[in-house]
Amino acid sequence: MARRKHILMVLGSYDQAAHEGIARYAGQHGWHLDVSILKDFQLPEHWKGDGIITSLNFSRQLEEFVLKADVPTVDLSIWREDIDLPRVAADNTALGHLGAEHFIALGHQNCAWFGLAINPVSRTRYQAYRDTLAAAGIDCVRLDTVKAQDPVYITQRLLDLPKPCAIYTKSDYDTAWLAHLCHEAGLRIPDDVALLGADDNALICESQWVTLSSVRYDLARIGYEGAAMLDQIIKGEPLAERLKLIPPQGITVRQSTDALAATDPLVRQALAYIATHLRRSIGTLEIAEHLGVSRRLLELRFRNQMHSSIREYLIRSRIAEARKLLSTTQEPIETIAALTGFCNAPHFSRSFKRDTGMTPTKYRTQQAL
Repeated sequence: MARRKHILMVLGSYDQAAHEGIARYAGQHGWHLDVSILKDFQLPEHWKGDGIITSLNFSRQLEEFVLKADVPTVDLSIWREDIDLPRVAADNTALGHLGAEHFIALGHQNCAWFGLAINPVSRTRYQAYRDTLAAAGIDCVRLDTVKAQDPVYITQRLLDLPKPCAIYTKSDYDTAWLAHLCHEAGLRIPDDVALLGADDNALICESQWVTLSSVRYDLARIGYEGAAMLDQIIKGEPLAERLKLIPPQGITVRQSTDALAATDPLVRQALAYIATHLRRSIGTLEIAEHLGVSRRLLELRFRNQMHSSIREYLIRSRIAEARKLLSTTQEPIETIAALTGFCNAPHFSRSFKRDTGMTPTKYRTQQAL
């Protein structure tokens, strides 16, 4: 009988979902997963084993322990990119891009960013968020450059923002902190300030006075893929990549962003019609005729408000709905194509791959891992 691998899990930033992913892989492959440090975070003095799975932060003690252990190690974070380790982590660029797309789709023209702390994760998300907004002609106000943890200062910044304004934060905790300040200052969410976080921590998002929208990223998959990478290294197998980025799964929309920001009444009517008829193969001409205006007038006013053509908005909305159906149902690709307004499955597959870089089948497989 083969000897069981002895693996130490030492997460500098503990997350239950990541732990679940690691434990699932360990159970499937007969590992002994050492989680003894979870109780009081005392690093073992004379630990010996086959490998370490960690998430480094700025703890010098953890850094020294991992480097001195001299065993195969995989890091589940990008906090310490200065240390050369194989990594599996969230695709923070994609997370930033997705947050911007969400606000653009809602018609927001005033956007901001906030994080209680600045670190490699928040910097990467902010840069992608800012750049995606800039490509749509929208400026991004950064609220966290000074006094980020000063509630009096940040409250004044919130009051000074042009309204309505949409704010993306580094995490759900940061969103909840801002939501409290908005409530105390009499700012309405989402009418005055729309708030979006990341992590989709239901314990935070669903226990606020206004429930919080959040970008979902798959921490369980990050843990599982990190364990799989560690197993490869222990076996002496070459890695296809030393940095594997896991894309976000989408956005859980709750009350904090559940409102259109478009101020043009004609555009709001168009958006409502699109939302109601998304499953049909509708186009600009049909929408214009329904609203009793010329196609050209509707296109001009829609682009001015939404920073895209109606056709581009329709495709983006259909792809977003298709992502949700691929992740949450087992409907065949042909059925999902019909449910999202595409004329046939090949057209749907081509559009989906052009937008996401992968086929619907591959996307579904990745979400199931």
